[in-house]
Amino acid sequence: MLIVIKRNLTCPGLYRCQQSTTCLLFDEVCDNIRQCPHGDDEVGCGVTCPIGCSCEGFVFICHQEETETIFRDLSVEARKIDLSSSVFPNNNLVVPAFTYLADFKLFNCSINKIMPYSFEKLMNLLHLDLSNNKLKVLQSYTFYGLNKLVTLILKDNLMLVLIEPNAFMSLPNVKDLELSGTRIKTLFNGTFNGLDNLETFNITGNGLTTVEENVFDGLVSLLTIDLTQNDVTKFSHGIFSRLSHLKKMKTDSYIFCCLKPQSVSAENCFPKMDEFSSCSNLMRNGVLRVCLWVIAINALIGNIGVIIYRIINKNKTLYMANWLFIMNLGVSDMLMGVYLGIIAVADMYYSGNYILHDREWRDSLVCKFAGILAAISCEASVNFIMLTTLDCYLMVIFPFGERRITYKTAKVSTLACWISIIIMAVFPISNTSYFSTMFYSKTAVCLALPFSRQKVSGWEYATAIFVFYNSIAFIVIAWCQFSIFNAAKSINRIMAKKTKQDLKMARRLFLIVLTDFLCWFPVGIMGVLAMTGQVFPSEVYSWVAVFVMPINAALNPFLYTYSTIKQKPDFLAKMSDKMFIMSKVKDRSKGKIIKVMSDTRFVYLKISSATRIKQLAAKSITN
Repeated sequence: MLIVIKRNLTCPGLYRCQQSTTCLLFDEVCDNIRQCPHGDDEVGCGVTCPIGCSCEGFVFICHQEETETIFRDLSVEARKIDLSSSVFPNNNLVVPAFTYLADFKLFNCSINKIMPYSFEKLMNLLHLDLSNNKLKVLQSYTFYGLNKLVTLILKDNLMLVLIEPNAFMSLPNVKDLELSGTRIKTLFNGTFNGLDNLETFNITGNGLTTVEENVFDGLVSLLTIDLTQNDVTKFSHGIFSRLSHLKKMKTDSYIFCCLKPQSVSAENCFPKMDEFSSCSNLMRNGVLRVCLWVIAINALIGNIGVIIYRIINKNKTLYMANWLFIMNLGVSDMLMGVYLGIIAVADMYYSGNYILHDREWRDSLVCKFAGILAAISCEASVNFIMLTTLDCYLMVIFPFGERRITYKTAKVSTLACWISIIIMAVFPISNTSYFSTMFYSKTAVCLALPFSRQKVSGWEYATAIFVFYNSIAFIVIAWCQFSIFNAAKSINRIMAKKTKQDLKMARRLFLIVLTDFLCWFPVGIMGVLAMTGQVFPSEVYSWVAVFVMPINAALNPFLYTYSTIKQKPDFLAKMSDKMFIMSKVKDRSKGKIIKVMSDTRFVYLKISSATRIKQLAAKSITN
């Protein structure tokens, strides 16, 4: 009985003929009478499903089966065969003729060898999946004869190391080639011959190092290429010159974006431009380039001057611990000037064609040395500013010297500080199992700051040091400076100095705290935000790293040394010019004489309370 449905195109409870509105009773299917317009009611009627397989029409899904017996039982008219996880004799692929086969899945079959021309009888095959096998070599003409093939998947063949030229010959319709997760180190000239219409190519995660000249020249229709998770170091400058239709590129280095064809826009080329560099210059921002030189020169000259001045005036110094800390602060800030100078000279040396030497520069010992210098300088400066501030604070709080950083203690603290900081800075170079080799070379300026777009191994270590430790140090410094100011402000009121001296001290202490805040606060905030996944504009990163963070190295000489050179000697400094000065004054209320000892000099002062002593000490320190 023939049923024709004109309006309703569905056949509930009936068999609907292909490409037709004709519906049949299921009893009329496979009755040796052709009733559908295209005869599909009698197609596949003699097909049997092999034991252990799942079948539907001409679709056969047979997992973990012996292929010798399966191939004998499968219909030659099969349209789709899935033999994933099946076993092949001797792990070699031998495929019978399946003229109508369109989809062939051979996932995880432990296949280690495919002979040339193995697929030439599958002339109608559209999709071939050979992923997760044990292929070692793809010989020339391996896929010859697959003229209609559209998708070829070869990913996760972890033993595949070589693709011979012409292995993909005679694949004119392949649009998608998947080669990720193999161990191919070199792409030879002629590797992709025959893939004239390839549109998408993925070769990620191979450890690829060498791409011979003209390898991609034949891929004239290529639209997308993904070369990420490789280490390509040997290639020609015209590697992509013939890919005139290319629209999107993904690589591990921006150098390839500098070599991209004009058809690829900057938005579709990955990775994005380095925070600092361009294709031509290590430091692409002209203003930052000038700042780099200015800060480097000021940090070098200013801190060398501090060191010389402190050495000359060592014997005139009353507080030896304070002298030692500021001397070492000058040394640490001078190292920042050396670091900036190295970066400035490298920028000048590679000017015009930097990107071609990007890998060479970042992998160099000079870059690593510069990164270590920057880390040592930054952390040493933080620690010596904190020690200097703590020393002043103790003088104010304990004017009788009950608790004081002695010269001996200062020397031990200084030595321990340098040793610990040097170990901290060098450790990432010595322990490459965790830090890899990119800790100091993830950016062109060789800094290990933890808020760049690239999260390389060891970013947690950098965050702990540059973000959390430095933030705690800043809080300690700011609290001590404000405590010193409050004590000094009180003494000025008692001694009727009015507000002029208050303002003078306030300005100096405010500048010290402000410069520390401007140096470390942006780094701390950006580090915390980076942990939450926040991405900063490249200009923000470059300004913070090249201008904001090193600025303290140029300002500290003026804040801690030069600003005090022309100051009038304070009361305690005048008293120290004499070996012993005694002034005995009877306290009206208690009739006591209080002795104040500072190093080996003794000064007797009239006081009315212990508070007055603290205030005098505060005035001496802050002036």
